[in-house]
Amino acid sequence: MSKITSFTDLCKELRENIFDSFDLAELSSLATVTPTLHTDVDEYIQRRKRIIFARFMSHIDAFVGLLQGTGAVVSGSCALNLVQAREGAVAINDLDVYTTIQNFDEFVRFFTETEHYTMKRNFHRPPPGPYNTTGIAKLFRLENNGRNVDIIVTNLSSAISPIFQFHSTVVMNFISAEAVFCAYPGWTLDGTGLIHPRMYKQNATNLATVRSLAKYMQRGFTLYSEIAQLAVHESRCVRTYYCPQITRSTNDKGKLAWTFGREERDGALVSANYIDTKAVIWSLGGDQCYNERASGSPSFGFAT
Repeated sequence: MSKITSFTDLCKELRENIFDSFDLAELSSLATVTPTLHTDVDEYIQRRKRIIFARFMSHIDAFVGLLQGTGAVVSGSCALNLVQAREGAVAINDLDVYTTIQNFDEFVRFFTETEHYTMKRNFHRPPPGPYNTTGIAKLFRLENNGRNVDIIVTNLSSAISPIFQFHSTVVMNFISAEAVFCAYPGWTLDGTGLIHPRMYKQNATNLATVRSLAKYMQRGFTLYSEIAQLAVHESRCVRTYYCPQITRSTNDKGKLAWTFGREERDGALVSANYIDTKAVIWSLGGDQCYNERASGSPSFGFAT
């Protein structure tokens, strides 16, 4: 009897206990082995997603429907937790919902009327901190019985765009209605990350941002301000997905993503082949690059 057959013969509870020690990259690899494992992995990831959402709401399907209909996403500690192995994952604090200025009122109504949250703060101009970027127009903070939800509203065309302006690569992850996404899996799943060059190039550093960076360092992440501390940075660097100067996309091969509920098609297991029909393009930019012609480029991000 093969080892794979022995594994799939285990009861569901034991299989999920084993899955708890696998991060999203390892689960994605395991899912390619057999259709049965693909189904098991998808059910496991979706169950974890629902457990995360259930911490903040009762009407999960309605919330996912809102994400689907508006293109909104969940980021922050919820997304990072789902990307990591459940054993040892970061603790979940707030639910951070990113949406556009055209759709934010639907989420405010959902949490205040359907989930009975109370509005704590309403910032029409977010205060200095991780949400104070050129792409953020409003910030709503809601509370219900000790549970906190932040609705972050962007004036950009895609709710995902501000995520790539965040303070570091560690938090460049999101959960959409269709998928869970990680922009820099090689670093994030290794407990490391690069501080976004815009923090020091565009005067984005303030006490609240420093506290946010410290929070993730306290959670076990090692954050670097120089790319050479993270990876070999030589003449080939600008061709890799981890060079700050390269132009990235939510559809490129440097990402890690799992598409929920996607079945086997034409003999290929395709759940890890997430394609965003409205891709976001970004570059971290900054001064750090072996290639002097690339060095010094500005940070940018936009939706197609």
